[in-house]
Amino acid sequence: MRRLWARVWLRYTALVVLVMALVAVFVIANRDSDDGGHLAANRAQLRKACDGTLPYADLKRLVRDGRAGELSQHGTMLEPDQESRSLLDCELSWGDGYSVTVHAEALVSDIPEDMETKDLLGKGSDVEGTHVAPGTTGQYDRRGAWVVAECVGGLRGRVRPTTDLYVSARVSDGERKAADNRAEREEQARAEKAAALTGFRTAVHVANAITEAQDCGSDPLKAPTRVLDTHEHDGGSQAERIVEPGRGLRKCGWINARSLSGVMPGTWTTLGDLQESGVVNACQGIWDSEAEQNDGEQPEDWQVTGVEAASWAGIFGRTAYNSYEREGHVPGWGVSQDRGKPTGGGGTAGGKGEDRISSYVDDPQLALWARSVCGGRETYHRVSVEPSILIEDGDTATLGAKDRAALSRAARSVLDRYLSAEDGWPKSAGCRDTKVLGEVEEWH
Repeated sequence: MRRLWARVWLRYTALVVLVMALVAVFVIANRDSDDGGHLAANRAQLRKACDGTLPYADLKRLVRDGRAGELSQHGTMLEPDQESRSLLDCELSWGDGYSVTVHAEALVSDIPEDMETKDLLGKGSDVEGTHVAPGTTGQYDRRGAWVVAECVGGLRGRVRPTTDLYVSARVSDGERKAADNRAEREEQARAEKAAALTGFRTAVHVANAITEAQDCGSDPLKAPTRVLDTHEHDGGSQAERIVEPGRGLRKCGWINARSLSGVMPGTWTTLGDLQESGVVNACQGIWDSEAEQNDGEQPEDWQVTGVEAASWAGIFGRTAYNSYEREGHVPGWGVSQDRGKPTGGGGTAGGKGEDRISSYVDDPQLALWARSVCGGRETYHRVSVEPSILIEDGDTATLGAKDRAALSRAARSVLDRYLSAEDGWPKSAGCRDTKVLGEVEEWH
């Protein structure tokens, strides 16, 4: 009897040891898979999703373990026998606000983004939360990041031939709550910056994967390593309360009273776009009324106190020109080419050589357009001068022939200086064969 109990005890002990070992293996396995059950499968899905174009190293931190990833994808890259507007539309999500969405299309018309000077400078209607990645042509906002790549060999998948590829990417790294204090706002800003960088890197990676798969013969885009805010923000110290990115850039140093004729003398501040791109550029200069050197000085009516200059090459030029054209702000719209006077729909001539400008016109400017070949691409340039004028609400101001001619000379001075400045964008882009297209009175 004693031997029988001994054998039973030994078997029971062995069973207990086996069960404990299995439990230990189960615990270790689950610990290695982040206490879930879907992590390995979700990561494998990430590697294959979107035709294998996603940057696994950048996105694996987003993958959750709690539930299986949900994938939605289509496009001509996945279904080559079907015509589609997009090469790739893909969304992969893991719940709790963690997801990545990409869109890629071969552009046969304009870039689906705002391209005017104010947009390049981060001064558009919705600039809060906008970032750029220096060296990468594109932007990031609340909708995600976008970039444009060139495919010199031509992109397949559309009826019309094209060489321009547009890719957007939105990366969400968790659900966010409203910030209640400064520390939380700073944490949200850091999170937004991280999401912007990951969005840019994802878009670039997808663009490079597509151009390689399509044998474009183009150099791959460089993956960005940093992003910069484009909007004014609190610097966090008493010494520097407001930070304005792009201020005082070398490429915009040509904007000053010494090198431009017909502008307000004194100190000017400059602002430039931060993309460091070979296909787009923007600079802005404003006479600084708060500068010590300008203390006590006041501009006279119609004296130039604001200057802008921008360039767009290739499809960016076509997009920008079409955008201004829709507003009637390209040469020839509503202006008599032989007299430079309005032909209707805008102000009315108050007398010989006079023009009346309403108080309801926002920032009246005289713009001058030109076209060059820069870096082998057709490139549009737009410069403008903004005069100082105070018009009471509901009233009008009269621009006489003499002041109008002075604005014209100032605009031409800005264009000539912009194109010839040694540190300016046109010189670095090798612009040549410039043709002046005409003036635009942006007060009609």
